[in-house]
Amino acid sequence: MAQRRSDDDDTHGDRGVNTARGLDAPAAGSLLADLRVVDLSMWQPGHYATQLLADLGADVVKVEPPGGDRMRKLPDRFVNFNGRKRTVVLDLRSEPDLARLKDLVRDSDVVVEGYRPGVADRLGVGFESLRAENPSLVYCSISGYGQSGPLSAAPGHDWNYQAYAGVMSGDEPGVSPRPARMLVADHGGGLAAAFGILAAVLCARRTGVGEHVDVSMADLVASWVAPMEAVDPRRAAAAPRIEAPAHGVFAVADGYIVLGIFSEDGMWDDLCRELGFESHVGLGLHQRTESAAQLRAALAERLAGFQRDAVVSALGSRLPVSPVLSREEMLEHPHFRARGTVVARGPDGMRALGHPLRFAVPPALPPGPAPNLPERNDRA
Repeated sequence: MAQRRSDDDDTHGDRGVNTARGLDAPAAGSLLADLRVVDLSMWQPGHYATQLLADLGADVVKVEPPGGDRMRKLPDRFVNFNGRKRTVVLDLRSEPDLARLKDLVRDSDVVVEGYRPGVADRLGVGFESLRAENPSLVYCSISGYGQSGPLSAAPGHDWNYQAYAGVMSGDEPGVSPRPARMLVADHGGGLAAAFGILAAVLCARRTGVGEHVDVSMADLVASWVAPMEAVDPRRAAAAPRIEAPAHGVFAVADGYIVLGIFSEDGMWDDLCRELGFESHVGLGLHQRTESAAQLRAALAERLAGFQRDAVVSALGSRLPVSPVLSREEMLEHPHFRARGTVVARGPDGMRALGHPLRFAVPPALPPGPAPNLPERNDRA
């Protein structure tokens, strides 16, 4: 991989690179402390990918255009997806600034970009151009439809990729298509990019040969939607029909719960005893399938009279039952606070997001500050 310069050569203090206030170089003991990433991305998929790496100790240098990253206009998102990063302002249409970028790349392991296919090449920062500066470079492109294929040049955002991937099409007649209530393509693409980057880095460190990781957000979401039913219906012909009356969303007196009993006979029996359905105890999966509509209607009628939290409190330790929380309820829930997924006070004193994974030795870093935008005359 790229050869690290010594401290005397200013490895973590590059001229023109602005470090977030109070943020030192990544801790030597962090999981990715020896990984340097140059982030050219301007939207959330790339920001999320590099945030996952920064939280594990990678040294991420954001390259922002004059005037700053577009996401700075959305301060909550910018803070939560750009913590612990450093930044430099470069105009890639300028020869001196392009040379400065290539200088950064020579001493880096990874470059992440989120342009539409062809744009990076026109700017002189495509894979082949930068690999010429650093043969072991891992170059990750995150785009809507990938670097090749009939849709590769098409513009789009998260909902467009969901639409092509089949997320929005429902089974209910007369119901308009609906997107997922989260940026499933953006965040899924960022997560896949982080995975692909680390796999390619391992290979590059073993072989000395770099890699171009091509992340298509539509491909990723399509690979999640496809197995929701048989990928090839010929395989489904031999499968038995299964309907689970205690699997799904149920209305209660003050909201909704989700029951997750599918094929578990013991859990079905426990649920029936708790709800006073002694006559249904002992029904196997086949019997439940044959009478699914009637059993589900009976469950719905009985559950409708209970309070949401009372049901979860009574059953949640033994049976798969969950409250349908609002976003705000989720952000305040003690489980996510205890796990560090949601942090009550981030570096700016406000609520923040932690890394979604837990590591024993060493742990992920807590949320860090986002970098301030350097002055125009601070750039290289």
